[in-house]
Amino acid sequence: MNPPGHERVVATIPVFRAPGDLPARVDALRQQVAAVVLVDDGSGSLPSPAFELPGVEQVALEENSGIAHALNVAVERARDLGATHVLTLDQDSTVPAGYVARMLAALRARAASGRPVAGAVPSSAGGAAVLRDMDDVPFDPIQSGQIIPVPVLDAVGPFAEELFIDAVDSDFWLRADALGYSFAVVDEAEIAHGLGELQPIRIFGRQLVLAGKPRHVLYHSPFRTYYMVRNSTVLNRRYAHHRPQWMRRRSRKMFEMVAGCIILAGDRRSQLRAVRAGRRDARRGVLGKIDPATLEWIMAPSRPRR
Repeated sequence: MNPPGHERVVATIPVFRAPGDLPARVDALRQQVAAVVLVDDGSGSLPSPAFELPGVEQVALEENSGIAHALNVAVERARDLGATHVLTLDQDSTVPAGYVARMLAALRARAASGRPVAGAVPSSAGGAAVLRDMDDVPFDPIQSGQIIPVPVLDAVGPFAEELFIDAVDSDFWLRADALGYSFAVVDEAEIAHGLGELQPIRIFGRQLVLAGKPRHVLYHSPFRTYYMVRNSTVLNRRYAHHRPQWMRRRSRKMFEMVAGCIILAGDRRSQLRAVRAGRRDARRGVLGKIDPATLEWIMAPSRPRR
């Protein structure tokens, strides 16, 4: 079904090793959008009888090409289906009833004010409130849960496939910002979203508790750390002249996440190697999917001391 008005929203979901509850969430999502496009990024999850539902399109890529490529394939299919807007979702995200209608209403209100808007973003994802700048513009919003008008996608261009994974949403935001667009935060629009693996912060073997709450660090595998460091370095080179304060803030937050993994996680040596390899490849202009030899070096076990 279509939401009220003339909009035709198509949801796009990149898939990699589809979780077992995805068919049920896709089935529920169909009630809010005109169609759902699933693109499997080379994991063999699609096609699947579980997704043979009215209004659901399945696309299976032959090889793992990264989330940006999967999104671009999904957006092109959405265009073919007559989409006026695209809802981008991760495979572990869930939108509540009425979400799409609320987001579209916010986009209409922003358009009526005459301000160019790149899209609408939820105010909260996975229980974490979106960060905002002083002028209430969302700071580096995640890609999942955004509704973007197709003309904006045409103007900004495709998602940056050379980044493969990580910072793809940041790159799109920065390019839209350079064209004069801004994103609208929609208050009371929240999505359920997996934010990653939390590991307890331990001091002398005991979990840290502050203000009565156990404290954790968001863990990223060395594989992901490589992309975080490499792509953040690339973004700095591309956009620091345009958005210096924005880039410094993003770099600081990325550093805090990576430092937390290095200091508190059990795979410190691999994390450090990932940082080194990410910085090296960014400096050399080596982008795309991580080289298998680089990944093997990052993950190689430490040699025992004699």
